[in-house]
Amino acid sequence: MAFINAIEARDFECARGYLSDTQFTYRSPVSRADNADTFITIISRIGPILERIERRRTFIDGSDVCSILNYRTTMEAIKEVPVVQLATVDAGKIIALEAFFDASEYNKMIAG
Repeated sequence: MAFINAIEARDFECARGYLSDTQFTYRSPVSRADNADTFITIISRIGPILERIERRRTFIDGSDVCSILNYRTTMEAIKEVPVVQLATVDAGKIIALEAFFDASEYNKMIAG
């Protein structure tokens, strides 16, 4: 949850501290990263449009943490984005992060 709090606060340097330096991967419908620094560059792009992250539910199963979230943005076309985020944690660091969401509106904006 501290990682999500840091993203919501747009404290990307703090968020980076929760990610593995050596074996981090990220995957979503719109981007991929095979290291933490690239991911932070990608995710920091949402900073200007992010209003807040609503935490709906979190489940923990061993080293996996699944969070159901609503990303609230300032953009009318994607005002609310329901997201399921699956994180795998090892030695206190996130080593894998996968986000599941409907990217159709996002893709329309990019294509347009």
